[in-house]
Order: sequence, then C-alpha cells, then structure tokens
Amino acid sequence: MAKPLRSYKIRHRTRFFILFLCLLCLSISQSNTLTLNFTIICMSTLHNFTATEASEKSTNVLDFMLHKILQKTYVYTASQSNLLFSAVAIGAMCAVYPFMYIIQKKGSRSVVTFVGLFSAATTAMIPWAAYLGFYPLLAMRFLQGIGLSTGFTLIGIVTRQWSMQVQGAFFFACLSCFFQIGPIFTMPVASAFCTSSFGWPAVYYTHSIVTIFIFLLFFTLYRESPVFHTIVTELELSKIQRGKGETKRQRVPLVQILRDPVVLSIWTTALANFMGIQLTMQFTPTYLHKILGFSVQDTGPFSALPQVITAFVKVSAGYSADKLQCCTPKTSVRIFNSLALGGMSFMFVGLAIIPTSMPYLGLFMLILSCSIIGFNCGGFFRCSAIYAAQHNHFVMGMNSFLNCLAALLAPVIVNIFVENDTWNEWYWVWMSHFVILFLSNLVFQIYAKGEPAEWTKKTPGKDIVVDFDDADVIIIKF
Repeated sequence: MAKPLRSYKIRHRTRFFILFLCLLCLSISQSNTLTLNFTIICMSTLHNFTATEASEKSTNVLDFMLHKILQKTYVYTASQSNLLFSAVAIGAMCAVYPFMYIIQKKGSRSVVTFVGLFSAATTAMIPWAAYLGFYPLLAMRFLQGIGLSTGFTLIGIVTRQWSMQVQGAFFFACLSCFFQIGPIFTMPVASAFCTSSFGWPAVYYTHSIVTIFIFLLFFTLYRESPVFHTIVTELELSKIQRGKGETKRQRVPLVQILRDPVVLSIWTTALANFMGIQLTMQFTPTYLHKILGFSVQDTGPFSALPQVITAFVKVSAGYSADKLQCCTPKTSVRIFNSLALGGMSFMFVGLAIIPTSMPYLGLFMLILSCSIIGFNCGGFFRCSAIYAAQHNHFVMGMNSFLNCLAALLAPVIVNIFVENDTWNEWYWVWMSHFVILFLSNLVFQIYAKGEPAEWTKKTPGKDIVVDFDDADVIIIKF
C-alpha cells in the first residue's frame, strides 16, 4: 500500500512539476540567445583540419556543411559585435505585443511551444547564417530574439493559474531564475565544444536539440489552467484556487490598466530594475578586468559567482515574502522593493567610491549589488501579481519589452560616460544608475498597493468568456 500512497501524494504536487517544466523552457530560451556571446571568441580561430581532410571526412550533407563552416574564420568589428548582441533584444521587443495578443486569443500552450520550436530552428541555423555573411547572421539573431518574447507573459500566467495564493512570490522567484540558469548551462557547453573536434557549431546544434525536447515535453504535459490537467486532484485544485477569486481569463481592461498610476509605477520600477540588472550582466567582466585589474582567468568565475548567489537570494526572498505575516501585503511589497532597488542603488554608490587599490572590496560590493536585486520578487513583481490579479499576464508581458529596452539602453549609457575604461569615467556610470534606481523606488513607495484593483473585479454580461480547446478567448476591451 506504500507505493500507491507515494504516487497519490505526488499527484497533489503537480503544480511544482509545471513550475519546473516552465523554468526549463524559459532557461533554454535564454540560453539560446547567449550562444553567440560565448562562441564568438572561438569563431575567430581556424579549426584544426585542412580542406582535404574535410572532404575525406564528409560522409553526408550535414558533415559537408559542418566542415565548410569550420573552414572559415569569423572576425567582427566592435560595432558589428554590438549589432549582433543588440539584434536579439530588438527581435524580442518587436514580437512581445503580437505574441501577447495571440496568447490572449489562443492560450499559452500552443503559442509558447511554437515560439520555443522557432527558437530551436533559428539557433540551429546560426552557424550556416554566419557562413553566408554578417547580414544573414544579423537577420538570424533578430529572429532568434523572438524566442524571448513570451517569457514574462508565461511567468504571469503560471504564477496566477498554478501557484497557491500563499506561494505566488515563490513561484515567480523560481521562474525568474531563468536569467541565472541560462548562462550556467551555456557556459560549460560552449567551453566543451569549442575545444573539441566537433567545433563551435556543435554548441548551437546541442542547444537546438535540447530546446526541441523540452518544448515538446512542455506541449505534452503543460495545461494553462490546472482545471484542464488530468492528473491534478480535487484537493490540489482547491488549494490552488483558494483565496484567488476569479481565475478564469477575462477581457483585458486596457484603458484602465494604461491609465492606472499603480501599474505605471510598477512598469517604471521594472525598467529601473532591468537597467541595473543589464548593467551588471553585460559589463561585470569588463569592470572586473579593466578597472579592478583582475586577470582574465579570474574574471570568468568571478563574473559567474553573482548569478549563483542571486538565484539563491531570489528563491529565499520569494519564500519569505509568502510567509511574512507581521505586516500587510502593501507594507511587505514596499519593504522588499526597498531592499531590492534601494539596496542595489546604494551598492552602486559603494562601487563609485571604492578605489581601484581595493579590488576585492570592489568585487564584494559588485556581488552584493547583483545579489540584493533578488528581493524584487517580493517587491514590485509581487505587487503586480496582487494588484493585476487575473490580468497580470498582460502587465507582466510589458516586462519583456522593458527588459529588452534596458538591454539596449545599458551600453548607450555606458558609452556616454566611458571612453577609456577609467575609474573616474565609471564613477558617473554607477552614480547615474543610483539616481535611476533610487527615484524609481520612491515612486513605487508612493503608489504601491496590496489589494486587487477595481478593474480586476468580474463584470456582468459581456465579460463572460467562451472556452474551446482548453483555451480562453480573450478580447482586449477598449
């Protein structure tokens, strides 16, 4: 009887399996866009075989294509590299709203699967696009960015539909760890294949195969609502729906959302949050090496360390935010947001004043600035989940756009102040971001709410939604 009992208990935890499955999807999509960041160095060196050997080894079309690709070196100027990195963000920005609208029409399961498989296809075609030339590669990077466009929309849906009311912040914290898991997967894969006989194209093919497997698994096992999942028990369903009110999707009150000062403060805070994150993600290696003077060998692990710590802080903060009973939700989101954005802003002040003669103190402050932002899951992100309720997928979808915008703004702001990578130049980079983060947190403190908005309440008559094929039809209401 013990075995059926264990199986029965597992069935009451389907929501955690869905959480893990969606985290895998988000992480591999992030990994795909990072492949070029890690392979661009080994692409500039010629692979160790001759054209004659390549012809002898080519037993099929795929081998022939692989050897043709490896016979070339791929060297890009600084401006070309920046374009290749920025193309991903631009592609994601262009696709966010079209796919958000399609998800509202067709549901998330089929759309997210399509976007994931599209990401796999474009990733597999990157080596051949590079062989054809810079502009085909640039176009493929733009298309590859589409794979990131549904990320935050999916997070909003899963957090709303699958988490218990008392686990919302924990679910978001876990799902948002895809930012950290993505590079953790890509770094060792790229390192292994770049130095192997398979060459750097194998990095892309491996990512593509893993992506296909994960998203086919997602399509098979995921359902947008636990109501439609066959292995969700009535007990687990009652736990998930307890205290949530209306969970069925309704028409999105677009005008009310766009005019709501609380939502606007959430988006303002989100943009500042992503600007701080993108600054540290993109420029930590540069700052450690050129300003603090660490060696290239030390820069790699020191750059990865903050990502690991941030993931731990996120999960811990999300769990703590859900369990905190000593204050109201409104006070809770204010406290966590102050820890995240306020904390990062003051860490940036520390980085601005720490001299280059104290590199390890600077490293410690940089690790703190990257890690403390993990408290954001209990701040404006939790406020969004509470305030927007069943419409949080729309509010969260905007975060995909803001994240991409921040990725484009980060190098622009750095280039305004930095020409020769000196300590004095970086002083202004840190201080400008201190102002942005500090002021955005003040705005959030003024407008933050801890209860659902009026426009989340179910309206009679026309707001009834007809379901078909396990998906809700959602018409944006103007």
